[in-house]
Amino acid sequence: MWPDTHQGAGLLGFVPGPGPRLLPVLGHAGATLELEVLWQLAQHLQRLGEHTLVLDASAQESAHEPGLAQWLGTPAGVWPDGAPAFAVVPAAQGLGDLAAWGRPREALALLAAAVRHFACVLLYAEPAQVAALLADASVSPLVINVPGDAALVRSYAVLKQMAGLAPLRCTVAAVAPRAADLPAAQHALQVLRERGLQWLGAQVRTVAVAIRDEEAFGALALQLMEGACTVQAVPARPAPVSGRAITRYHEPSMV
Repeated sequence: MWPDTHQGAGLLGFVPGPGPRLLPVLGHAGATLELEVLWQLAQHLQRLGEHTLVLDASAQESAHEPGLAQWLGTPAGVWPDGAPAFAVVPAAQGLGDLAAWGRPREALALLAAAVRHFACVLLYAEPAQVAALLADASVSPLVINVPGDAALVRSYAVLKQMAGLAPLRCTVAAVAPRAADLPAAQHALQVLRERGLQWLGAQVRTVAVAIRDEEAFGALALQLMEGACTVQAVPARPAPVSGRAITRYHEPSMV
């Protein structure tokens, strides 16, 4: 568990730097509750006044619902629409193209340029894509652990895959439906820490929080962004092209 004092204090006065802060969130097939927790994290960051974007690489861009693939062709980047909800856009094709390019530095520059007007970007993608772009970055990919019989196995499998692809120290956030469920979540995290050190040779950061504890969950959002990296955007054009972000919102179904 991380120390409680001063976590996220630096982000309370966060101002935009040369590019957006990017936090990879490791996904896997069949994720449902994990995505709902991700929406909640993004919403909390938005409430703190930071324009927040979720790039969802599990969703495919289309003519009806454009996303990252189309944004990469907008040299000046896309403006956040300023709505109270955070923005979520599909990113499967765009991220796949960037990951397959084989030039991570240039790929990240293009990505940063496309989303340059957002302060925080949560990149939901599989470990292979994250490793292709961020293997050399100073970043702590996030694994979301939710209740369920298979949650511990799923989280360990994602950690194992990431460990085999890139030397990035991951963070596992266990989200409990109620405060009474926190001991079980903390036990699961203890098991993950032990197995990670024993079998993967990796020290895993862990944190547990109850999803209905608004204050604690907001603090969690700030803590996690401390593990993000700043990606450098290409120089801005004089007259950015405005574009409306597609927004979607999902209420958590955890009870």
